[in-house]
Amino acid sequence: MTFIAAAAILAVSLWILTKARAMDAASRAPALMLAVGAGVSLIYRSAGGPFAPAEWVAVGADVLLAALAFVAAAQFRISKLSSVCPASFRLTIGGAPLFLIVCGLGAFILVPHLTLGAAFLVAGALTLNGAAFDRRAVADAPAPAVIKAAVRLESAAILALGLPVAVLLEAAATAAPEAMPAVTPLYEFSVSAFVAFAVGGGLGLLAAIAGNRLKSIKKKAPFAIAAGIIAASAAALIGAHPVIAAAAAGLLWGEQTTALVTTRVRLRRIVERAVAPTAYFAFGLLLAPRLLQADLLTIVFALAAITIMRAGPRIASLNKTTLAKESQMFLAWFGGAPGAASALFLISLFDAPSIVAQDAVLSVGALAVALGVIAARATSRPLLKSLLKQTALAKKRALFTN
Repeated sequence: MTFIAAAAILAVSLWILTKARAMDAASRAPALMLAVGAGVSLIYRSAGGPFAPAEWVAVGADVLLAALAFVAAAQFRISKLSSVCPASFRLTIGGAPLFLIVCGLGAFILVPHLTLGAAFLVAGALTLNGAAFDRRAVADAPAPAVIKAAVRLESAAILALGLPVAVLLEAAATAAPEAMPAVTPLYEFSVSAFVAFAVGGGLGLLAAIAGNRLKSIKKKAPFAIAAGIIAASAAALIGAHPVIAAAAAGLLWGEQTTALVTTRVRLRRIVERAVAPTAYFAFGLLLAPRLLQADLLTIVFALAAITIMRAGPRIASLNKTTLAKESQMFLAWFGGAPGAASALFLISLFDAPSIVAQDAVLSVGALAVALGVIAARATSRPLLKSLLKQTALAKKRALFTN
């Protein structure tokens, strides 16, 4: 019931703010929203205000994360991803897992406060890229169609398919209760994930079948939205994981629906326009004070995680594609930075005190996300301008040689 109540409150609040167009400018300024949240946090803490209940904070994050997971999963057909966009497929099944391994090992080696499980939990959180502000810059520019498709689908696929992995890593980093086997958290997660996927996938499939029978294209999206809401709510009521249920509903609907790409993209933009600014503001409000706890090794890891550790696996995964070298370098450096989903996942860990080294996970993750948002915002447009310039030069060279 807590999840449903939080979902209702957040839905009404965000709908009012969206109708008042208060979220349009905020959605284009993630770093500013983060800074505003941090400023409000410092003032509030200086005034001695009471802390919000950890359970409500985590549930609110789960609600917003479920919304992002659903619309991300609804963007593509998982069976067609490799043929529709090979670059996105390689970044999802190659670049993201390799980044997870490299980042997890790097966190374990560089940050002494992190156990191996906690280090990979941080890596799992940072794998959930998909901030909306950098994709919009590509969509509005005269970039090659293959680049636009890769930027759009890669972030959606990694978010939709990476969330279950991140939740699994959360279970692996959770200490089992006394007098219980160490694998108890993993067993409980497995049952919860299976039930959530069954509920969400079934509802998503039903929504797709029902929508496909309609002649009106515009009426297909409401069926999908209803499936996502019901799936997350039903999963929460029966003790399954609501975020996985929402992602499963989006995956099955996206796989079976005949809705146009424009319908999928519009659905994602509407949700992200409301959810992303809220996520960054909440992140600054709740986790900004932890940035002051960072030591030198934590800073070194965070900088490496958003640069070398991020770009290296992405370059390796794109190496055998047919993309031009300038396009490969652009996709390697442009995408993959932690965004709103990473911020919300870290906030969702607030009510999980049984996680080993929870404070260290939140502190290290908070610094990496904050630096990732700032770096992505500062470099997105220069990288795009460089790509457009190099693409134009490549076309001129091709015309000259022919």
